[in-house]
Amino acid sequence: MLGPFTVRAGGQPVPAPPKKAGALLAYLARRPGVAVPRETLAALLWAESGEDQARGSLRQALSALRRGLGDGAGAIVADGAAVTLDTGRAALDVAGFEAAAEQDPKAALALYGGPFLEGFGPVSPEFDRWAEAERSHLEALFAATLLKETDRAEAEGRGEDMAALAARLLSIDPLQEHVHRRLMRAHLRAGRHDAALRQFNELTRVLSAELGVTPEKPTLDLVAEIRAARAGRGAAAAPAPVPVAPGAPEIPGRPSVAVLPFRALSTDEEAAFFGEGIAEDVIIELSRNKSLMTVARQSSFRFSEEETGAEEIGRQLGVRFLLGGSVRIAGARVRVAAHLVRCDSGREIWAERFDRELTDIFDIQTEIARTVTATVVGQIEEEEISGAQGRPAEGLEAHLLILRATRAADRISRESFAEATGHLERAIAIEPGNARALGLLALLKVYDEWYFEIGQNVGPAVELAGLALKHDPREPKAHCALGVALTIARDFETASHHFQAGRNANPNDAQLLVEYGRHLMYADRPEDGIRTIREAMRLNPFHPSWYWSMIGRCLHTLGRFDEAVEAFRRMEEPPFYVHAYLASCLTMLGDEAGAARAREALYAMRPDFSLESFARIFPYRNPETAERFFGTFRAAGIV
Repeated sequence: MLGPFTVRAGGQPVPAPPKKAGALLAYLARRPGVAVPRETLAALLWAESGEDQARGSLRQALSALRRGLGDGAGAIVADGAAVTLDTGRAALDVAGFEAAAEQDPKAALALYGGPFLEGFGPVSPEFDRWAEAERSHLEALFAATLLKETDRAEAEGRGEDMAALAARLLSIDPLQEHVHRRLMRAHLRAGRHDAALRQFNELTRVLSAELGVTPEKPTLDLVAEIRAARAGRGAAAAPAPVPVAPGAPEIPGRPSVAVLPFRALSTDEEAAFFGEGIAEDVIIELSRNKSLMTVARQSSFRFSEEETGAEEIGRQLGVRFLLGGSVRIAGARVRVAAHLVRCDSGREIWAERFDRELTDIFDIQTEIARTVTATVVGQIEEEEISGAQGRPAEGLEAHLLILRATRAADRISRESFAEATGHLERAIAIEPGNARALGLLALLKVYDEWYFEIGQNVGPAVELAGLALKHDPREPKAHCALGVALTIARDFETASHHFQAGRNANPNDAQLLVEYGRHLMYADRPEDGIRTIREAMRLNPFHPSWYWSMIGRCLHTLGRFDEAVEAFRRMEEPPFYVHAYLASCLTMLGDEAGAARAREALYAMRPDFSLESFARIFPYRNPETAERFFGTFRAAGIV
């Protein structure tokens, strides 16, 4: 299961089983010896079917597996209630890899044949989510094992081995600055000063292109040492590295934090929403500090510190610090408790309690954000945190409505957009000058017009966004809405200005980065668009699936049709227009049957779809790029 899915029975390769039968075997193999209830398997693979039909499909999949496995069929044990993979009759590469990662890292690296179930899927939304979680876990274990072996090779003076392992690590994630430093030190010890400096130049380029940041101070200190050695002003060999525990990550110079929703200690729904609201505002305020990486709410809100633990959350989100807390509302008073935890040790390094009247609740958020910034960033100058100041007491109700709207808008559908719009309109009726509500509503109006009406009437959205900026010139959602609307209107220069203004206001707004990536694609810079969207995905590792459609669009525009298909197929419940993209890409790849299925799905969802109306809403700056793009639709029979 590491790499492409393969099965051998009796020492001989087995033909690939049907997709869902193979998925069934893969799932059982990750739970060896466990009797998995039939209801669980049916819900995992056939949730869209009725109960009887799902159980029938499960029986057919089991029969297909047994036929294909031949002598190995006895490894699958099934009764009327559950299905089990007999561990005594099955050998699994994943189990061997996980065991070796603890006992024999070198053997583990040899066993790792590639990402979990590489190229397998999509199967079902439930199975695909499970497979993605498994893939992330195993990739993280592989990277940790690589790092462990890299450090061991460095400690033992095996420079060439260390350099090869570090290069493999960078192929997984080229933004690992501590790995670049390891390579630079290896070159320095070997007297390859120019090679070390070339590695530094590559790091500088990647950090600038992907994150818009410069190398950390430890890297700059190492560069000074390399230059001194090359000039003969210092020793040719660098001092021995500080001993570290095998696999221990080097602490990055740029602090990183994830904020969890504050737990409601009151039983009413208002306290639960308020706990999320406190956390969301803290995220927004912390994100204004460019020296601090703050994980997006869609990712951090998936976790509970009590259920998962700080160390595991930190590993999964790639952060050094975790901010959590609780909220209790009693009458006209609120108590907020907050604490900052170091993920690698679980040690609480700061805690505070705030008792306030509800009239000044938003001042609490500013106070928390400032305290955390001072604690985590240290000597880095604090940026002004003003978004939570000066709001009137009645803003509490509006704030909860905005939170509900944000949650609904994460789902791209007419129904969820209508729900979000209703919440925002009520929030604005309560607080007409709420810039965030106005900016979000402007963005929703752009999306509704563009996605569902297939139109270009962005006037109402521009008006709303302009009103939001009158109340708060730094409101990122308003700048994002104007950036999207003006891109549709083909005013690329002004659109770019608003995207940059939004990034300056909140550099960690993942949604804004994705939209800026789409703008770059239309501006005839699709490669830059991909890099920007990837940055958004890094900030929000559990991002909404529609981010993949943006990656797919850029790849489609570049003519990288196989990669585009892979991206589009990672979307959950794709809207109608995704099927149009799939039909065109599959046609260009020569998959006529797949293209026909995509066309059928498109017209089933939108019988009135026409390429003429669709083409009006794609503001490609370069006519030749637009012609190539739409030519793929015509080739697919979409007119």
